[in-house]
Amino acid sequence: SSSEEDQDKERAHFEGVLRAFDTYLVYSLAANSARRKSLYALPRSHRLLFSSLGPTLPGPLLESEGSANEEHSIIAGGRGFKARLDEIDDRIRRNADFLSQIVSDSKGFLGEAEELSKGEARTDSTAGATTQKTTVEADQNESSGSGSSGKDRRGTSGSKSTTSSSKEAGKEKPVSSHDVDKVRSTLKQFVRDWSEEGASEREAAYDPILEALEKRFAHIPSAQRAQIRVLVPGAGLGRLAFEIAWQGFSCQGNEFSFFMLLASHFILNKTISTNQHVLYPFIHSSSNWRTATDMLRAIKIPDINPTDLPSHIDFSMVAGEFVEVYSKEQERGAWHSIATCFFIDTARNFARYLEVINHVLPIDGVWVNIGPLLWHFEGATN
Repeated sequence: SSSEEDQDKERAHFEGVLRAFDTYLVYSLAANSARRKSLYALPRSHRLLFSSLGPTLPGPLLESEGSANEEHSIIAGGRGFKARLDEIDDRIRRNADFLSQIVSDSKGFLGEAEELSKGEARTDSTAGATTQKTTVEADQNESSGSGSSGKDRRGTSGSKSTTSSSKEAGKEKPVSSHDVDKVRSTLKQFVRDWSEEGASEREAAYDPILEALEKRFAHIPSAQRAQIRVLVPGAGLGRLAFEIAWQGFSCQGNEFSFFMLLASHFILNKTISTNQHVLYPFIHSSSNWRTATDMLRAIKIPDINPTDLPSHIDFSMVAGEFVEVYSKEQERGAWHSIATCFFIDTARNFARYLEVINHVLPIDGVWVNIGPLLWHFEGATN
């Protein structure tokens, strides 16, 4: 049937996203190896010149007790361009260790292909809850810190494929470089949404929305604020939705991208402390950096523990395309407010977005918006 075909396509797409996370290691090491080949293609005198340029490079952050909250020591790396490539290889492996945790902790989604295809897969994050609830069943193992723990100088490089990529070769669609780029972009978005370094960007984009909601519902007593329901389409990694819930509102984030959904599920439901994970999101390009140290630097996430959210707050993430999920009759007037941050420029048909926004809001509902900035389908022929 058509429904079964849609479910099969949805499952295949989801498995492809998981393989993209798994393939990050191979693709990224290969890209760095191409730089190394370019170095060795230079005349010997030039190679010698580049081997001694620059200061001693920093090594990765090493976790003293397996937790990013513990004191870190930095083992110095070497000097020169070849040493920089070695340090990049090491950080790629550490990123891959972190990504493998995301894949491992997202296995429950695969058993919910039907819900995914209907846009009904739901992830809840509430106080003290580090496991995914409701329609998607997840394992109960708490996530440990990312990367190699202890005193290991180098990343493990042994991030095992945990998806169905172990199937017979030729039966799966190859992972594209475009999909691996989305994985790298996801690492950078962790910086914006869940690190101290991203605070200024969040203040510029999220604070006006939070202030508008605060002003609009200032007459609601704090004890009753959880009765106010706020919808956040295009929730990405979930920080804006989390901040709205942190203000005391009940909030639901909606996201279409499985890249974002996997990452947000992990950070919201599988994190037990601040600064638990260490990432190296800037190593994939040497452009626009003043120093190699800037490119190699570590970022710790999250800057706030999502499980500290009060238990009476209803906070959830829903998978699916905005129009498909929220144009249903049961969503009519179901939300007191809708908050969109650089979301409406993702529309193929902007008027349809407006219809659905009008549909979900009651007569006295409020839409708070920032953007658009980048129309995603500008110039598209379809």
